[in-house]
Amino acid sequence: MGSKPMLLDRAATLATKINTYQKLKNSAAEAEQFATRAKQFETASLLIAGLRETLTALAEAGVPVDFEPSDGLGYADKARTLREAIKEDPAKVNDPPFDIKHAFTDRLNGIASAGHKAASAAWKTYVDKRAAFGADDVLSALGQVPQFRVSVAKIRQIRSQVAASGASLPADPKAAITSLDALVSQHEAAWNTLAASDIPSSVVAFIRSAANSEALLSAYTSEVQTWLESRNLLGAFRIKLR
Repeated sequence: MGSKPMLLDRAATLATKINTYQKLKNSAAEAEQFATRAKQFETASLLIAGLRETLTALAEAGVPVDFEPSDGLGYADKARTLREAIKEDPAKVNDPPFDIKHAFTDRLNGIASAGHKAASAAWKTYVDKRAAFGADDVLSALGQVPQFRVSVAKIRQIRSQVAASGASLPADPKAAITSLDALVSQHEAAWNTLAASDIPSSVVAFIRSAANSEALLSAYTSEVQTWLESRNLLGAFRIKLR
């Protein structure tokens, strides 16, 4: 008879342990769900905050970005609805009034991605306009002349730096534009030193042909001669019979 109460006590203890385990398991599951939601909100929040900072920085630097988030007001309403629901009952985070991942956080992440693409495109467009130095024909022609090679190399280096600055969004657009202004000024100074006046097309054609050993004597006009003499370049050319 004495063993029966002992078995009942053990059964009661086991039942208590099982009940406690189940509660802990349920609590752990709820905690995991909360952690998942928190991670989703944190990721979306950081992305949207980063986009806002980027768009603001570009706007303050004078670089407009043509971007309008799809249904931005609608997602703002969803955020307010979710905030009020969780404020009233924290368990609502696991039983929200809408699909948090597919109808909210994924959409916010998509908005952030689209916004950064628009910002990158706007910055590249801005840099491309600043880098509109004209065709490279004249530069290529002058690069064939020994006296111009150092200057041409400098100009090409500057052009390459300007183009590279548009490859990615800068962390500080204002500072990037200041650097860009300096490069453009350097390019202008280098080009003005290289060609203080407009270079006639006949001169460009002659230099290009001479560089390929295809220049005809008839192409050596008085205009070409005057231009070359004014820049002490006559000694850079030789006449050869075929």
